[in-house]
Amino acid sequence: MPQPATQVTESRPSTQTSLRLAVSSIVDFALPPACAFCTRDLQNDFEATVDGIALCGRCRKNFTSDERSPCFNCGMPVGPHVDTRDGCPECTRRDFRFNRVIRLGVYEDTLRTACIRGKSRGAEALAAGMASLLWKKQHQELDDFAPDVVVPVPQFWRHWFTRPHHQALTMAEVLGERLNCPCDERLVRKTRRTIDQSSLPRAKRLTNLKQVYAVAPKHKLKGQRVLIVDDILTTGTTSNELAKVIRKAGASDVAVAVIAVVP
Repeated sequence: MPQPATQVTESRPSTQTSLRLAVSSIVDFALPPACAFCTRDLQNDFEATVDGIALCGRCRKNFTSDERSPCFNCGMPVGPHVDTRDGCPECTRRDFRFNRVIRLGVYEDTLRTACIRGKSRGAEALAAGMASLLWKKQHQELDDFAPDVVVPVPQFWRHWFTRPHHQALTMAEVLGERLNCPCDERLVRKTRRTIDQSSLPRAKRLTNLKQVYAVAPKHKLKGQRVLIVDDILTTGTTSNELAKVIRKAGASDVAVAVIAVVP
């Protein structure tokens, strides 16, 4: 495995993260722990007590109930016993610059509701819980990839003032901690505002993010393994555009970790 380059420095908790952790500690002290999705009491929930993931057993089961095999490259559900290391019908026509997708499940039913709710104000605990559940379910794949740095999908700087919280950043911080590697929210920046991908038809999604991301000049990624983190993967355009600039900066391998893929 390539040796980590010295140019990537360990990230420090952001002011937003420190405030979130402080508020979370106060709330945990004042109120009994509850499931971050259904609010069920977790005091007698064995799993939550053991691993500290703020999701009850029922919600964990619902979030991980899809048993369809994922495509190695794009994460989309495929039939059993299909070798997808060269792609599946969904992604063979795309020139993806990331190596693989590691996901918790499929954007359906309860997991879909959780992803949508995870973007809301005050939903940091839910986003963190889903990221921890992703790590618990897929820790072997994540450990095998062995990233040198974790990078959340960046948002345009104005969105920091208008959106409740940045779900991808919360998730990336959790995965970085679980994998014992730095999470660097400043490694890649979004250079201009774009139309929200979710509001566009597929054809326009593929071009909406062209040349919109840039790696900060001070970061040298030669030989690095980079893990991109987002909540949902639909066409893969966002992650692919990020992977392009990350590889151009010298990264040797790029993987994507998401909560759900949209079939």
